[in-house]
Amino acid sequence: MNVKPGDLFFGLVDFLAYIVPGSVFCLTFPAYFGSEKLAMIDVTCASPTVFSWFVFILASYVAGHFVHHIGAMLLNPLYVRTYEAHKRKKYKDFIQATERLISEKVPLHDNLFKTAEAQLRFNHPTLVPELEKHLANAKFFRSLCVLCLYLCFYRTVTGIMIPFLVVLSCFAFLRYASQRWTYHFKMYEYLALSYQQSSPQDR
Repeated sequence: MNVKPGDLFFGLVDFLAYIVPGSVFCLTFPAYFGSEKLAMIDVTCASPTVFSWFVFILASYVAGHFVHHIGAMLLNPLYVRTYEAHKRKKYKDFIQATERLISEKVPLHDNLFKTAEAQLRFNHPTLVPELEKHLANAKFFRSLCVLCLYLCFYRTVTGIMIPFLVVLSCFAFLRYASQRWTYHFKMYEYLALSYQQSSPQDR
């Protein structure tokens, strides 16, 4: 049985993409202003309570969404102008042919990729879990990229750790871009194949 990342309210995707970066943010952000952590979310004390852990996880989840949103604002345009532009040029004929098919068969709106995504989810839901693995990985590495750059300014991070975090952030961005493009490209591949199988010539 295939399990999609969205099948559970809280799953591995939420933990990696939101809880992990959010927890690091909650633990380090007060130090930027020289203030102490709030007692109700301080899980680094000698004997944290169950309530402290609950509030800390909840706060991390919320903060993780903030980090995720910042990553989307900063890295999505960079991805579109660099990695995606290069890949679209490399697979120009296939992309244009597939997008022409989408606009002819399902003229929903101008965002052809969103149309393709909706059609594949509606007509071929069994293919979605494999695609969502790439999307989940992309979200995690995008958050990791932002988190590494954020930690470069933390007061205890000095010396060789700063260039290490910068390099790690670059690798995280490349992995994010690769996984996002794979999600995009496979979506078009599956949709093109479904069109071919449903065409009258092949029946």
